[in-house]
Amino acid sequence: MLNIDISSLPINPLFMLAAADKTFNDIVVLLVMAVIFGLIALYLRLPLIIGFIIVGIAAGPSLFEWQLAFEEIELLAELGMSLLLFVVGLKLDVRHLKSIGKAILVAGIIQMAVSIGLGYPLTLLIGLSGVDAAYVAVSLGFCSTIIIVKLLSDKGEADSLHGRIGVGILVLDDIVVVLVMIIITSFAGNKNANLFHEIAIVFAKGIGLVALTIFFMNYILPKLFSKFAESAELLVLASITCAFSFAVFSGYMGFSKEVGAFLAGVALASTDYREVIGSRLVALRDFLLLFFFVDLGMKLDTHSLGSQAWGAIPLALFVLIFKPTIVAIILNMLGYRKRTSFLAGMLVSQTSEFSLILVALGLRLNHINEHIVSLVTLTAIITIGLSSYMIFYANEIYQFLSPYFRNFGNRNTHMDEEMDAVLSSRKKNDIIIFGLGTYGSGIATSLMQRGYSVLAVDFDPQVVKNWNAKGGTALFGDAEDQEFPSTLPLSNTKWVVSAINNRSINVLLVKALENYNYEGNIAVTSKDDHEADDLKALGADIIFFPHEDASIEAANRWVEADNHVRRLKMDKKIKALTDHYIVCGFGRMGQQIGKDFEHNNIPYVVIESNKEQIPILRSQDVPYIKGNASDDDVLLKAGIERAKGLIAVNATDEENVFIVLTARGLSSDLYIVARSILQENEDKLKRAGANRVMSPYILGGNRMALAVLHPEAIELFGLQLNGAQIQIEIANIQLPEESCVLSKTIADSGLHKIAGIALVALRHSDGEITVNPTLDTQLKCGDEVIITGTVSQIERVKKLIDEQS
Repeated sequence: MLNIDISSLPINPLFMLAAADKTFNDIVVLLVMAVIFGLIALYLRLPLIIGFIIVGIAAGPSLFEWQLAFEEIELLAELGMSLLLFVVGLKLDVRHLKSIGKAILVAGIIQMAVSIGLGYPLTLLIGLSGVDAAYVAVSLGFCSTIIIVKLLSDKGEADSLHGRIGVGILVLDDIVVVLVMIIITSFAGNKNANLFHEIAIVFAKGIGLVALTIFFMNYILPKLFSKFAESAELLVLASITCAFSFAVFSGYMGFSKEVGAFLAGVALASTDYREVIGSRLVALRDFLLLFFFVDLGMKLDTHSLGSQAWGAIPLALFVLIFKPTIVAIILNMLGYRKRTSFLAGMLVSQTSEFSLILVALGLRLNHINEHIVSLVTLTAIITIGLSSYMIFYANEIYQFLSPYFRNFGNRNTHMDEEMDAVLSSRKKNDIIIFGLGTYGSGIATSLMQRGYSVLAVDFDPQVVKNWNAKGGTALFGDAEDQEFPSTLPLSNTKWVVSAINNRSINVLLVKALENYNYEGNIAVTSKDDHEADDLKALGADIIFFPHEDASIEAANRWVEADNHVRRLKMDKKIKALTDHYIVCGFGRMGQQIGKDFEHNNIPYVVIESNKEQIPILRSQDVPYIKGNASDDDVLLKAGIERAKGLIAVNATDEENVFIVLTARGLSSDLYIVARSILQENEDKLKRAGANRVMSPYILGGNRMALAVLHPEAIELFGLQLNGAQIQIEIANIQLPEESCVLSKTIADSGLHKIAGIALVALRHSDGEITVNPTLDTQLKCGDEVIITGTVSQIERVKKLIDEQS
């Protein structure tokens, strides 16, 4: 029987098993600790990254001197970094880079340049020098991709203006950090390398690596992955294999493995499977990144934390205060408002996970030592922790600090000048709509096609430009900016509609409108009934549900709501009228009567049954009742019991007879004027109760004859009707029973002494008319004085009679 001493073997299987068990146990311990500290970070509203770094500190040799599986954890951390950059490259969309705009490019580049440029002398002041100072300064210029995106998603602000600016800056950060990593790999192990020589070499290698990536992207990967895509599991496996294969090749070329993984992602970004691959790799990426942050915590030298704190604190203050201030100033100079500039600036108030990746790479390349890694990591812990609170409560911080920003950001930008030009050209708006996405633009287009005046507002300058190019009218603005509504023409706007499906934005908009005493109606979008109830309680009049309502259906609902609100306001206005006139019929004669009434500020209500005339009444904002004027209920709704007179100008004499009969039955004192088309119907209308019957044909004929016989007279009395500047009026004033002018002559009453008044006639109580009365004509109870003159002269006559009553 063969006896073998296992302990004498070159590779001891028992030792291997024991080592494997220890590695497995160590990783399980780390995972349990990560869950516990992750829950604590979640409770404290901190990013999980902070909890994971603390796990590494607790498990690291510098604190408890535990002997965990360091090499295995470093391997997992390296895999996590490579996979992170692979996913970043996978989602790199060149079209997005073209559309992020001037503001993002300028703010992002200047922020990085200034932060690095001023960060370098700051690192010199805390005692660093050379390459160490350069690494720390560069790490200060980057912002956290994971932190910002996570916080914006939690707050529902990923699509806000400041959120989009922040994400745009992150895209620039990701690109720049990859370029930096490509450059620094050329100096591996050599701090004194010739800069230009090494850059030339790395540039040549980089061209070769990029050329190889383009070749695979265009000719190899699309064909291969079309086969892999037949199986979801094989597609994910092939993607990971591609990422790590590129990483290995990049290492052979003298670059970091992370650069190769990034290029692999870029190569696959052109395929149709990038969204599927990216979504399936997110969980694996986050799991492996856990070990990267744990590894950073393990390498943090806790024994030197006291000395490192003196360097980390000024660096952290620089990141927390200076970087946001720079971005806010730049954005404000580019035309963004104070609130948007402030909130976007807050998003860059931390160092990035890429900063940690950068210094970890520098440590692996022997450019820097663990002391520098610990310094940058401690700075990251401070800034990520504090900035998370700052970003989460950014709105509250802005409200607290806003009084100190009054002199910051004066309105002197090209955007404000464009806004002033647009607003000055618009006299009225039926609706102001916030948000020109698919839903909002659909509502706006549908309403414009129906003849409504629509003013749109969007936070994307390119969207505003495209909308205006299509013939619409749009302004650049942010619905979250509570100062922005003060710049809008709210006083002549009937509706403000938010097509932005975000509760916090809608709440801010409704409150801002209330603060500026907006008296119109408000419509907002909502995700569910509970949210809708909250918005209605705040003051919203109508709620849209984008997931249920198509944009055209939403426009239909808005039109119905607008008609309902207009009807309620009109009914309220009609109920408040007294001594008004009721015009029955809104044809050509009724419209002319309405114009004359409006010209003389005489209140009136129209009753119209013809549906073709209703849009005209609505467009002119004329108080009206839809219905038949011979119905009791319709006349009562028009306020006949409070009216001073009624004019019946319907299309036929028969209709006018019934109107007069009904009106007289409801009000015995009402003064009724009726139109008669046929002369033989005049007596019928008078018997029905009309005080005055007028035939447009007879009046027209008489006037034409007068124009021939006495042209001067027709010109005089035509002044008022034609809207000339000299407004000659004809008025009849009934003398009240208690008037002191009764039983006096015209000479004794003093009426003739008012300059400019012509006493045309007296209508006596028995119906007899005295034309051109003499001064000794006696005034009697029930007489009506018929005079001509300007409006002010007639008012003086009325005042004289009232004073003598």
